[in-house]
Amino acid sequence: MYCMNFALILAGGAGDRIGSSIPKQYHIIAGKPVIDYVVEACSRANLIDKIAVVMDNTWQDYSYALKSVDAVYATPGNTRHKSLYNGLREIKKSYACEKIIILDAVSPFVYPELIDEYIELLDKYDSVITAQHITGGFTDIYNNKLDREKYIITQSPEGFRFELLYDNFDLDFPYQEVAGMLPEGSTRKYYYGFKNNIKLTYDYELGYADYMMTHIGNNDNNVAFIDRNLLVTVGLKSFLLRHEKEKTIKWLDEVYKSLPRLIKKWEITSIEPNQTSLYGLVLYGNSAKYGDVIIKLIPGFVGRYERELEAVRMLPQSYMCKLYDWDLSTKSMLFARVNNPRYASFDENIKLSAFFTKVIRDAIPYTPECKLKYITKHVEDLKKKLANIDTVKVKHDEIKAEMEFALDLYNKTFKDSELYIVHGDLHAKNVLDDGKTMYGIDPNGFIAPIELECVRFIRNDVRDHASFGYKARYELLLDYFARFVDKNRLNKMFIIDMALCTFNSVFENEDDKETCVDLELIHIAKEHMFCTEAVC
Repeated sequence: MYCMNFALILAGGAGDRIGSSIPKQYHIIAGKPVIDYVVEACSRANLIDKIAVVMDNTWQDYSYALKSVDAVYATPGNTRHKSLYNGLREIKKSYACEKIIILDAVSPFVYPELIDEYIELLDKYDSVITAQHITGGFTDIYNNKLDREKYIITQSPEGFRFELLYDNFDLDFPYQEVAGMLPEGSTRKYYYGFKNNIKLTYDYELGYADYMMTHIGNNDNNVAFIDRNLLVTVGLKSFLLRHEKEKTIKWLDEVYKSLPRLIKKWEITSIEPNQTSLYGLVLYGNSAKYGDVIIKLIPGFVGRYERELEAVRMLPQSYMCKLYDWDLSTKSMLFARVNNPRYASFDENIKLSAFFTKVIRDAIPYTPECKLKYITKHVEDLKKKLANIDTVKVKHDEIKAEMEFALDLYNKTFKDSELYIVHGDLHAKNVLDDGKTMYGIDPNGFIAPIELECVRFIRNDVRDHASFGYKARYELLLDYFARFVDKNRLNKMFIIDMALCTFNSVFENEDDKETCVDLELIHIAKEHMFCTEAVC
């Protein structure tokens, strides 16, 4: 006789705790009875041959999906163990069953790929049990001190080798976990990947389930459900929603609609937004395929996605955070997540030295054969901003003078210098430290002299240590980075890049305070240059 794989759905609950005359598995969420989501998942699983259902036949007409399924039916018992045994016995009467997956009709977020995965795991294990780690406080009713790391929560679906379970089934077994009935030495696989396994027990949970199904989509994959409002981060409120409100709101709607597809594509099981990103969304996530990840989404109207993606793909992997994948339609990128990250610090200069050694050593020389489509020359950005100097309403004349000086300085010092494909924005917050190694993130992407790679770190570090004294701090950082590049050329590149940054600061900040600081740093660097050239 052909051995079959069964899905056994337990649908005998009466709904007492939900406070309804209709059992919870027959309530409607997002247009369907709860049980139908489970039946459809089982029907679409490639490795399930037959469905069995334990239910009171009074309620059969309440399920639309069961009307099109040739199912085996069993009568519910007065306990879950009894109902389960009735289902097993009904299968045993007429079929040769090899593997069985047991599901609750009130757990609607199960999906066919998960069921198939459990069936395959039963080739290696006697049982497969859905499990979750305990994340909250943990004790018992006797107030004992318990270590939550030693305990887990087990749930359905559960998978078993049928004959092993049937032969050892104990109706008087005093515990809920069915796998405990199996003989000592039986192999068990705890499956932690089903993060959104919600079992509907109380009335308010029906509302949650309806919202999830309606706003996120179907139950074809293990979706980490999130409220759209969570995407409205502090960073977006402070910048994009302040400057481009309508465009940003429209973009957030598009992101929210696209999340189910990205989640399925990258096998995402959880999502938590970073609150500080200004120019887009950074989502901390976990992927069943890649592990801990970062999803970065950049609005099209910001105009930097293509350039950043090209830079990430071109820059050396010796120091950049690993890029796993990208999605052009949503302007998103998937990165490896740096665990327990801190921003880079000059105080950690042994690691910082190792990082910048790789940045300079592994830099990619630019040639026309590189055929870059989006990354532009740093000096061309400077020229473009200077051509738009009339848009500057704060410190106009002073900024214009500094930009003209910077362009002349570039032509005198760097016009014939070798150019590289550089990150271009390696300030401390774009260098993450995991305690052992530093990684670069969020490149601007420029074609520029190599000295540019050190400039932004100096700029931000000096600004962040005002109490140290801008001039003293600048000289300290300049001496430090002189181990990687020529000190005088670095000082001149600092002047050139700061002219560009000062132009940008007018539009990025609410008042002119930041612009004034940038201008002061230019004056300090120019004083150093004049003093050096005069052999001061």
